[in-house]
Amino acid sequence: MYPIAVIAFGRLRLEPCRGLERHYLDMLRPYAKVDLTELTEGKGDPARQLREEAERLRPRLKAVTCPVLLTPEGKLRDSEALARWLGERMDRGEGLAFALGSSHGFDPALKAEVKEQLSLSPLTFPHELSRVMLLEQLYRAFTILRGREYHK
Repeated sequence: MYPIAVIAFGRLRLEPCRGLERHYLDMLRPYAKVDLTELTEGKGDPARQLREEAERLRPRLKAVTCPVLLTPEGKLRDSEALARWLGERMDRGEGLAFALGSSHGFDPALKAEVKEQLSLSPLTFPHELSRVMLLEQLYRAFTILRGREYHK
């Protein structure tokens, strides 16, 4: 079972999104051990908030060999390319952590430190949908790698 950490700032407030999150976490169980951690968003001035959030996030990202920030300027991959990328990391035995920032994103210094950045789309989505979309794409990537029928 491949370990993947998903670290997200903020809670899922909408029940439909919580239901979809549970659905995809259940679907991922045969493929990966997903450890989902919710961190509270910082308060106050956005720049200070981002610095404080980065300080809390850094130790979690340093605990894995391949930390990934989900950012608008990150690399765009289609589902097949994401599956290949994931398969390469798995083959090398790299630990993965995907981080979803707060409503203000990530501290610029943290973005400069973390080489691997992924964009889910050039479109802007609510934070809650982005979290569900990440889980769905991870599930899709695993089904592609295993030759399952899910991906069409």
